[in-house]
Amino acid sequence: MKRVALIRTLKGVVIFLAALAVIFYGFVFPQLIRDMGAVEFTWLVGPATVAVSLSAIPIAIALALFWRICTEIGRDNSFCHKNAWRLSGIGFCALADTAYCVVGTVTIFVITGGHPGVLLVAAAAILIGLAIALAAFLLSHLVLKAAEMKDENDLTI
Repeated sequence: MKRVALIRTLKGVVIFLAALAVIFYGFVFPQLIRDMGAVEFTWLVGPATVAVSLSAIPIAIALALFWRICTEIGRDNSFCHKNAWRLSGIGFCALADTAYCVVGTVTIFVITGGHPGVLLVAAAAILIGLAIALAAFLLSHLVLKAAEMKDENDLTI
């Protein structure tokens, strides 16, 4: 695959993921929260909607960082210190969102007594967040090592 096609594909994926986030955080999650709190926890619907919406912030930051990585790849500068830093930032965003999910899940279970379906979805989200963080940190390390090797080779005549 040529670099231009690769960049278009990667940026298309970022746009697709951003659109999915808008759909889920704008329509799906608020409706699920209203449906789950409709019976006995109506006072919790507003704060829960705000709390879930706040979890979109690390996702937006991670998508913006990935967009910048794609831009650097398009400039044929894949292995640079900035991309290693950006991948590390994506890892920290994933960890922050995962920790926020853990705190939110524990809070919901303390307040409402919990529902097994919510626990299952939260556990899946936590595992996916940890996997994304691990992959981002690993890639950050590898890109940093490659950038150092590239810098070293650029100095050699």
